[in-house]
Amino acid sequence: MPLIMTFKNSFISLISSRLLMGLLVAFLMSAELAMADGITLAWDPNPEPEVAGYKVYSGSASRTYTGGADVGNWTNCFMSGLEPGKTYYFSATAYSSTGEESDYSAEVVYTVPVSCIFSLSPASQVYSSCGGSGALNVVTGSACSWTVAGGSNWLYVTAGSSGIGPGSVSFHVAANTGNASRTASLTIGGQVFTVTQSGYSSSFTISASSGQGGSITPAGTSAISAGGSKTFIITPNSGYAVSSVRVDGANCGAASTYQFTNVSANHTIRASFKKQSSRWSLFSSR
Repeated sequence: MPLIMTFKNSFISLISSRLLMGLLVAFLMSAELAMADGITLAWDPNPEPEVAGYKVYSGSASRTYTGGADVGNWTNCFMSGLEPGKTYYFSATAYSSTGEESDYSAEVVYTVPVSCIFSLSPASQVYSSCGGSGALNVVTGSACSWTVAGGSNWLYVTAGSSGIGPGSVSFHVAANTGNASRTASLTIGGQVFTVTQSGYSSSFTISASSGQGGSITPAGTSAISAGGSKTFIITPNSGYAVSSVRVDGANCGAASTYQFTNVSANHTIRASFKKQSSRWSLFSSR
């Protein structure tokens, strides 16, 4: 069903012929849009025989019209190309077959609704029991307003609790002193950002392994107290060199040692090796 706005109770006269034209223009709005960028204006027909047609005017300020449309003897017209978030002013006139035109009718004022779509980046994050701070980006249209809702006593906003258009939200995750993991969320524009935090543990494990061509010491699984440190030594065999050391899957380069400090989560470390190039010297015999 289109949004129809009608003009009401404005008796318009064609001045030169001094005839009262009963063009009725009313402020009557339905709640539905036919299109995001347009509305339909409608009015009751005038029974006076001198009326040959109607003109509809529009503008961005009251009684200041920048464009008009001759709609003939139609009693409605669709106004398209309207900008979301902008306010428009409409008025109509009646004209006779000899070109005489009435005064403007009562005015209809219409603000085009803004269609806002939101997305959050990232949509979720995972934190260790130690907690920490973070930020997320709000992606939306320039005229769209938003407010952060939700959170908890351990997940709370530190900056950017509301805004208009694209923006960012900063938040803090408090340390989890309990053993169980926990989840909380922030809601912005109907979109949910979720934070999952692991429970506190008094000890953690570090699993160490190596590929062919060398060793890592200590190998296997080591238990580390929370906040503790552990150093691993990577040793290549004869004819081999360290290729890479990966910690939790991330390449940390061809290191000969690696130290974990202030341990607050389980970790993995793996050393890889590569064969060294052989060098041969050629001697000529005499």
